[in-house]
Amino acid sequence: MRNKNLTLFIIFSTITLCLTCLLAIDNVTFAQTPTPTTTTAAKNQSQITIPDHIYTTLRKDNSLFDLQKNIIIPAGKDMTYVDITTDRKIVAATSSGDNQTFIFNGINNKLIGKVKVGEVPKGVKISPDKNYVFVANELTGSISIISLKDLKVIKEIKVGPVPHNIVFSPNGAKAFVTVQGGDKVVIIDTKTLQKVGEIEDSKGPHNLDITSDGKLLFVANAGSSNVAVINTTSLQILKKIPVSLGHHGIDVSPDDKRVYVSGIGSDKVNVIDVPKLELIKQIIVGKGPHGIRTSADGKLLFVDVSSANKIAVIDTKSLEIIKQIHTGNTPFWLAVPGNH
Repeated sequence: MRNKNLTLFIIFSTITLCLTCLLAIDNVTFAQTPTPTTTTAAKNQSQITIPDHIYTTLRKDNSLFDLQKNIIIPAGKDMTYVDITTDRKIVAATSSGDNQTFIFNGINNKLIGKVKVGEVPKGVKISPDKNYVFVANELTGSISIISLKDLKVIKEIKVGPVPHNIVFSPNGAKAFVTVQGGDKVVIIDTKTLQKVGEIEDSKGPHNLDITSDGKLLFVANAGSSNVAVINTTSLQILKKIPVSLGHHGIDVSPDDKRVYVSGIGSDKVNVIDVPKLELIKQIIVGKGPHGIRTSADGKLLFVDVSSANKIAVIDTKSLEIIKQIHTGNTPFWLAVPGNH
């Protein structure tokens, strides 16, 4: 009997020891395993509030997508470019398939009207005074100027083969137009609505943006995969900065310290330091990034990742992705109030 009790005691002690060892090993393993970065990212995602009235075009869905409300707004065939006024009242978007510009009320997403423009319209910009909408017609080689007062084209300006997009000077006095087929940027006087100058550029100037003081123009060149930095006073190219494979979207940050450049031919967003005029970082976001805009306060960067049907949201301080927003098919270009 005593031997039996001794045997039971030994078995019990052995089991207890093994359990203690297993718990110790498990505790050590747990303590040595680093917390996954996705945990922090997931926590950050739940805390991010998307600013109101941010839109992207959805090319394959023939529509616009309201990021905050998470709703799709039906429009025309092959919706490509979009712009919005600072007061959010007017949204203008181009249907490259229907050769029309759609004008929406940005407050309630209701359609105000559709305006027939030139063939294969792409870039669209609302003038700072909110009197006009400029539309770049690639096949027609022209800029259609729409009066917002009566929703009619009041003038067609020939600028050269394959114009693509437009940006206004901050004071609204000039409009700069990329002309891909002519490897140049055309300047239009917005008072006379006449072409007043040209700037020779690299191959295939695609999209462009300007600093808040109007002194520097940044032009992303799809044919040469670089960004031309142009002095708007001398009209001279100061530097060409290599970036990832185009076509490119481009956005100057509100504080004029950085330029963000997408490249639909790769998977990266390029970050350019403006004071140094140098590429300082490339952020991998997924295949086919194109539309790119910061929030009005510059804290968030939104990137249309066209091939992945999502929008990557980047913290501009850490330059890391902190949120992914799933969209419809082929998000292409973004509009953010207060960032033109």
